[in-house]
Amino acid sequence: MRFGGHESFPVRETWLSKGLILLHEDPSAFEDSLIADRLGVGANMAKSIRHWLRLTRLADGAGKGGLTLTELGKLVLAYDRAMLLPATWWALHVNVCSQNGEAIAWHWLFSRFQNDHRFDRVQCVEALTKQVASEGQRMPSPRTVVDDISCLLASYARPLPPPPDDPEDATDCPFRQLGLLVHYRESDTYRFTRGPKAIPPEILCYALAAAFREERATVAEIDVPVREALARPGGPGRVLALSAEAFAEALSDAERLLGPKRLRSEMVGGDRVIRLAPLTTIEWLIEHYRSAAG
Repeated sequence: MRFGGHESFPVRETWLSKGLILLHEDPSAFEDSLIADRLGVGANMAKSIRHWLRLTRLADGAGKGGLTLTELGKLVLAYDRAMLLPATWWALHVNVCSQNGEAIAWHWLFSRFQNDHRFDRVQCVEALTKQVASEGQRMPSPRTVVDDISCLLASYARPLPPPPDDPEDATDCPFRQLGLLVHYRESDTYRFTRGPKAIPPEILCYALAAAFREERATVAEIDVPVREALARPGGPGRVLALSAEAFAEALSDAERLLGPKRLRSEMVGGDRVIRLAPLTTIEWLIEHYRSAAG
């Protein structure tokens, strides 16, 4: 179970694309003692970039050694080198928040902290600490938990009212564009936005495949009850912060845009069941990139 690793930095706009390109050009780049200079950042920022590349599953590597590009990393380089497409960040968000062991605070906030009211970071810290203790896990230091929650909220929460635009400010985290959390600046409180979102249909399928494909795949399709898609920790309803109504709308849109051979829902024994083509997450993202390219 992992905490920390981000050096208190939310991922920044150009970090991952810069790291991917460098790793593509030099597979041993992250073994270089001068990696911070090569990335053009400070030493702690270089450690953070390494952490985010691994946590998003763009790269793989154990400990503090080198990194290797994953299939996903190669795909993003091929189709979205500058990482400008929202679908790329939706996929990376799903990757981070659907894993319980590697990003415990991220998984916990989106999958287990079911709070539809305003909350503050102190409530988050206390609730996460209580959750970890209840599971009999080894507790990190209180400072580590505070740092994780602070980094997590800074990564996702759009400030309201928005601060004045600063063209020199490159610290805004791309995960904020997903519209999953808001930060009410006057009260320093937060709230999930569980309504409809601009989620590409292939990303809804990506999230379903990430949560259910391994255990549900058959020769023809993956069957997932809608209630389970909504309720399962790490599943699309929770990870994408969708209410039942917003999930139903996203599912309807995806069915219409993708067609019944890719995705459909129907009543089976009194339950509505999603029937999904048995593609991998990578294959769903390829479909989106090809569709976006025209």
